[in-house]
Amino acid sequence: MEVKRREHKILDHTILSYFLLAVFVSVFEELLGGLIDRPIAKVIPGYASETTFNGETTTTAMGVGVAIAALLAALIFKLWFKPDFNGCLQKEGLKTGLLMLLPFLIFHYTGSVVSWISLGTGSVFIAFLRSTAPGFGEEIMFRGLGVANYMRKIERKDQIKVIFWLSSIVFGLIHIFNILAGGDPMSVVIQSVYAIGVGMVFCAVYLRTGNLWPTILGHMTVDLFELIRADLSGSGGVMLGMGVGDWITIAAGIFAAYWGLRLINPKYYDDIMEIWAAKWNKKTNADTGASQQTAMPSASITE
Repeated sequence: MEVKRREHKILDHTILSYFLLAVFVSVFEELLGGLIDRPIAKVIPGYASETTFNGETTTTAMGVGVAIAALLAALIFKLWFKPDFNGCLQKEGLKTGLLMLLPFLIFHYTGSVVSWISLGTGSVFIAFLRSTAPGFGEEIMFRGLGVANYMRKIERKDQIKVIFWLSSIVFGLIHIFNILAGGDPMSVVIQSVYAIGVGMVFCAVYLRTGNLWPTILGHMTVDLFELIRADLSGSGGVMLGMGVGDWITIAAGIFAAYWGLRLINPKYYDDIMEIWAAKWNKKTNADTGASQQTAMPSASITE
């Protein structure tokens, strides 16, 4: 018996739906994530962090709860599109994606280690718990659902660059709001520009593999290494100034932008179209130059 497929009138508007899906994940993380993270903060000392802005102190707890909420949002997205969507959290493409990220990750980890040496370290356990929030939460919010939905609808391979730039820029600019958490304005602006570069390499890897696990793990470990720092451990990840290690990580962000552009070179567009056509159980148009097979093609890192 043929399965009746849902209509997706609002989600068919690719750009609008990118923002709607980000809001959807954000609401899930805020409501459900808070219900989980607040009790954890009462049990685990140091799990919550305090920030002061304009003389007002705010206590926040974000970590495992946000990660669980984001994963639930991704599950709902997959079930909504059942049976068309194969999901973006699977084993296939994981190794390739991690290898693609490796040059950037090594560069970034170096800056973090320099910060450990110059600034000292905090709790590794607390840093790990907190790093799950951006690792899962931001990846599913800014890339996982919106990019997947966009790739469901496009028909021409030259449209790939639109979602690449949109998701990268939005991801970077959202970090401006760290000013409201008491972050040093200049440091926050620099961090936002840096985040655009990081968003570029993460989005490129996601588009090239169709798998969100490499960027979740990459994002989580980057934040883990940073949150181990004594200063960020105390501020909950809010930048209060720039040190030697920070300038190395900024350089890593610039490299990420370069590396992301290498990975998203137009010569890979056919492979990208084929990968996402398979994920959405559809055939590509002849003008994309992609094959109509459903198997994921082998992906070289760069040439």
